[in-house]
Amino acid sequence: MKVPFNDLKRIHEPLKNRFHEILDQVLDNCSFIGDTNFSEEFSKYTGSMYGVSCNSGTDALYIAIKSLELKPNSKIAVPAISYAATAMAVVNSGHIPVFIDVDKETGLMLVESVKNVDCVIPVHLYGQCVNVSKLLDLNIPIIEDCAQAHGATINGKHVGTIGNIGCFSMYPGKNLGALGDAGVCITNNETLSIKMKQYASLGAQKDNRYNHITDGINSRMDGIQGLFLKEKLKHLDVWTKDRIRIGEIYSSSNNAVKRSTIGKDVYHVYYTLKDDRDDYIKYMNENGIQTGIHYPISLPELECFKEYTGSTICINAKEFCKKCVSLPLFPYMTTDEIDFTLKCHIDYHLRDF
Repeated sequence: MKVPFNDLKRIHEPLKNRFHEILDQVLDNCSFIGDTNFSEEFSKYTGSMYGVSCNSGTDALYIAIKSLELKPNSKIAVPAISYAATAMAVVNSGHIPVFIDVDKETGLMLVESVKNVDCVIPVHLYGQCVNVSKLLDLNIPIIEDCAQAHGATINGKHVGTIGNIGCFSMYPGKNLGALGDAGVCITNNETLSIKMKQYASLGAQKDNRYNHITDGINSRMDGIQGLFLKEKLKHLDVWTKDRIRIGEIYSSSNNAVKRSTIGKDVYHVYYTLKDDRDDYIKYMNENGIQTGIHYPISLPELECFKEYTGSTICINAKEFCKKCVSLPLFPYMTTDEIDFTLKCHIDYHLRDF
């Protein structure tokens, strides 16, 4: 049996006719630029007051940081495990990333280690929730990186609404993905929402696009992506339930890792940790099961961040990145695919050497 790591065709196939209608609508109306109110609908979905659309999750982080108007070279805490965009947004906005080690089992930022910084970006990695409330006492701005956690909640509140700003990527492979690049910021602060819109529009005033009152970037969501996302948002809760169902089946194994128990885990990625990762991947691949690695190198070890690491040693992150392997998990996986993946995972530990 062949089990793909992800299969976007399965979630898009039932929506094809609607997508074609959307394309015709865009061509007829020439509504090529602007998110067609998707940011408003997404902010309502998350229970936040304001939504600001942009071109990508990376841009979302950048404009969120810029909107805080921190002093140049401010120190911003980021976890040692995330996609490079998290720390890259800090550098590109003129600040200094301070890498915080992670929990050795969940890969999530050790929030108790965040000290002496001007801002913090907790990452809800793999769909797990960081205990953001523990950061509130620091009295510094909090930007939640929710790129992998659409629909995740903590005590009934959507991630992204606990800190000052929540940043989401709508990259196609995300739990809620566009048919191209897209991103959104959410906030309950009107002033921040206005500033983010300005920074995403070359610093232009809301009602006068030729009056640029600050610096900024040109980061706009395409109209067609906004319409695609509005349609897909209607199905997000169903897809999330399916992800949770599959994740819990995997977690029933005696060999399951210990995921975060904070809030509702939406299982963007189901990972396992293997000392013999190469052998494990080879075994799974030989049995037709695709795997991934998220991520093979911790952020402080990347060449592009060397000048910021200094004597920083994130031991847990380094070891985690040596061991992590991601298993197939996506909506509409068949029972046979789920059972076979779990069987191979278990059989690997029972095989004769």
